[in-house]
Amino acid sequence: MEGTKDLEKIVALTLASAYIKGEKPASLMIVSDRPESGKTQLVNKYDGTDGIALLSDATAFALWRDYGKKIERNQLNHIIIPEFLAPISRNKSTVNSFIAMLQMMMEEGLREIHTGFLKTAIEFNEPKVVGVITCLPAISYMSNRLSWLVSGFLTRFIVVTYKYSQETIIDIFNSILAREYLKENTLALRFPNEKTEIVIPKEIGIQCQDLALDVTKKERASEKLYGFREIKNILRLVSSNVILDNMEHDGDRTTVNQDDFDAINRISYLLNEEYNELRGR
Repeated sequence: MEGTKDLEKIVALTLASAYIKGEKPASLMIVSDRPESGKTQLVNKYDGTDGIALLSDATAFALWRDYGKKIERNQLNHIIIPEFLAPISRNKSTVNSFIAMLQMMMEEGLREIHTGFLKTAIEFNEPKVVGVITCLPAISYMSNRLSWLVSGFLTRFIVVTYKYSQETIIDIFNSILAREYLKENTLALRFPNEKTEIVIPKEIGIQCQDLALDVTKKERASEKLYGFREIKNILRLVSSNVILDNMEHDGDRTTVNQDDFDAINRISYLLNEEYNELRGR
């Protein structure tokens, strides 16, 4: 899709977060101002990246049945659900079970699994943390936002919102007419075999904190949250930029620098509910 480089960057950073030693994988919710905004096409590009599962639909039981062994063996870093509307459109009890499982899996980590289809609980030797990447149009996001915020589910995500500028819309129409969508390339990333221990200098950490406070300014003013998880997420993102930079330049850097922070600061215009126009056409 035209004009989606910043979204691709955020997805890649989220996936790279699983390769930071001692950190938990970040989770990402991409929200567009309207349907047919290229979200599904964007995240589908990453099919083939090691350590992910790309799902068209899911329930708590199906996740365990199909991916329980991979979770147990630490072979699954992220679950990608391009159309999140599908799994949250079932009956209330099934959806609640699914959300509760994701919520625990993303933060505290799964210690055991209970579902109505399993005779006994399934226990892990240690908590298993798996990140989630998913997409929604604004209308579906807003209809669930309050309940997800109250339960703490939403704050586990890096929430990204966006819309297209008129210039980008014209570019997209032109690319469709030229049938360029038939030539879309995959973005299967090849991450390092070993996780990297990343050091964040104090001065960079302070900048990350200031950015997190700025991003969460409205929510903190209305006393909806403190912003603690947002600081963690931004620290993860700047560390992830080191991982991606090492991959691109065959490097072995382990310390965050100013360029890493600047890279995240540049795309921070998407880390809110303002639905800003994508930049960098």
